[in-house]
Amino acid sequence: MNTTVPAARGSPDGRGPVRNPRPNRYAGPSLTRVTAASPSPSVKRPARPALVLATVCAALGIISIDVTVLHVAAPSIQRALDPTPGELLWIIDVFPFVVAPLLLSAGVLGDRFGRRLFLVVGLAVFGLASGWAAFAGDPTTLILARAVSAVGGSMAMPSTMSMIRVAYPDRATRVRAVAIWSMTSAGAAAAGPVIGGFLVEHFWWGSVFLVNVPVCAVVIVAALAWTRESRSDRPARFDLVSQLLAVGAVLAACLAANELADHAVLVSAVSAVVSAGLVVAFLRRQRAAMAAGVQPTLDLGLFADRSFSAALVAIFLAMFAIVGLDLQFAQHLQLSRGLAAFTAALMLLPLALATMAGGFCSPWLLRRLGHRRTISGGLVVAGLALVPVVALGGAESFVVFGICTGVVGFSVEVVAVAANDLIISSAGEHEVGGAAALEEIAYDLGGGFGVAVLGAVAATAVVAGGDDGFVRAVGGSVVVLVAVGLVMAGLLRRADVQTRA
Repeated sequence: MNTTVPAARGSPDGRGPVRNPRPNRYAGPSLTRVTAASPSPSVKRPARPALVLATVCAALGIISIDVTVLHVAAPSIQRALDPTPGELLWIIDVFPFVVAPLLLSAGVLGDRFGRRLFLVVGLAVFGLASGWAAFAGDPTTLILARAVSAVGGSMAMPSTMSMIRVAYPDRATRVRAVAIWSMTSAGAAAAGPVIGGFLVEHFWWGSVFLVNVPVCAVVIVAALAWTRESRSDRPARFDLVSQLLAVGAVLAACLAANELADHAVLVSAVSAVVSAGLVVAFLRRQRAAMAAGVQPTLDLGLFADRSFSAALVAIFLAMFAIVGLDLQFAQHLQLSRGLAAFTAALMLLPLALATMAGGFCSPWLLRRLGHRRTISGGLVVAGLALVPVVALGGAESFVVFGICTGVVGFSVEVVAVAANDLIISSAGEHEVGGAAALEEIAYDLGGGFGVAVLGAVAATAVVAGGDDGFVRAVGGSVVVLVAVGLVMAGLLRRADVQTRA
C-alpha cells in the first residue's frame, strides 16, 4: 500500500513530469496530500534529513506490512476464531477499505494541526489497536480492532510524504528520498506474507499484530527525537460531510461483496444500492462545490481526460488481481496443498520478488513501449500467465506455479508504474495533488475489492457447485485482465502522443 506522489512510483525520468498544465479553477490550496505537503516558509530544515527519512520509512513500512501480513495467517485465524467466510474477508480487507476514503482528508487535517503530531498520534492508534487485535477472542472484535488500526494508519501515511517534502526542499535530493520511500513501501508489502508465515509458524496468529506494538513505540520515539513539527500556512478546507459520504459508500460496497461469501444475497443487494446512493450524493456535493467556485474534496474535472480515467482503472484492476490472487494463492497452498504457513509464504516469494523487479524495469520498458502498449500488454500478459495455473487446477507443479506467479507479479507492477506516470503526466500543474491522491485510493480500493470479490467467488463456488473455488476465482481473473487489457489498447490510443506534447 503506497501513499503516492508524482515521483514516488513512477516517471521514467524520476522527475514526475507534468506536461499538460491547466489553470487552477479554484482559489486556495488543493485539498489533497501532495500540494498540502508544501512546507511553510517559516519551517526550518531539520539538521539531519536522513534521520527524518529513516523515521518516515519505518512508519510507512510497518503500515504497508499490515496490508498483506494476513494473507498467509488467514488459515490460522480461521482455525482459531472460526469466522464465517464473510467475516474472514472483513478481517483481511477492512484495513484498506477504511484507509482509502480517509486519505481524502487525512493530509488536510495534518497540514492544519501538525504533520509530526498526526504521524505520532496515528502510529500510537495503530500500535494500540494492533495490540487489541492480537488478543481478540472473536471475529467481530478482530474486525473492529483492524478498523481502528486503519484509522491510525490513515492519519500517519500522508504525513510520511509531507515530512519528506519539508526535510528535502531541494528537488534533486528529494527525488532520491522519494525513491527510497517508494521502495520501502513496495518491499514491505511484498515481505508481509513471509513475515506473517514465519510468525504464525513459530508463535501464534496474534503475533502478526503484536509485533507492531514495539515497532510503533520505537518509531514514535524516533519521530519525537529526529523530526520537527510543520504545518501549512494555508491549510485547505475540510469537508466532513463529503468525508462521511465517501467512507459510507466504500464500506457499504465492501459489505455487498463480503456478504456474497456468506450467501446473504438480500443484504448484499441492499448494501450495493446504499453504496450507489452514497456515491451519487458524494458526486452531487462535489459538483455543487465546483459550481460555487469552492475547492471540492474530489476534483471531478480530472476525469474529463480519458487517459487519466483509463489509467486509474488500470491501477485498480492491477491491484485487484495482485492482492486478491495473493490471498487466494496463500489459502490454496495451505488448505488444498497442505503446506505449512512459512513454507507457503516461501512459495509466494517469486510473486513478491518479481513485483519488485517489475518496479525496477518498468522505466526502461515504458521508454521503449510507451504507455499504451505497456499498460494493455502488461494486463494481457498477466492474464495469460494464469492460464497454466487454471489448467493444472492450482499448484500441482510448484515450478510452473512459481514461474506463472512471477510473470503475473512482474507484469502487474509494470502496469502500475506506467499507469502512475500517465496519471501524473495527464494532470495540470495545480492538479497533481488530486491526481496522486486518486491514484493512492485506486491502489487501496483495488486491493480491497480484489480480496472481497475473489474471496466471495471462491467461497460461493465451493458451496454452490462443489468444485474448486480457487480455480474459478483465478479463472475469473484471467477473463478480467485479458478483457480490460484489450479495452485499454483502444482507450489509450492517443496517450503517448498527449504525454509527449
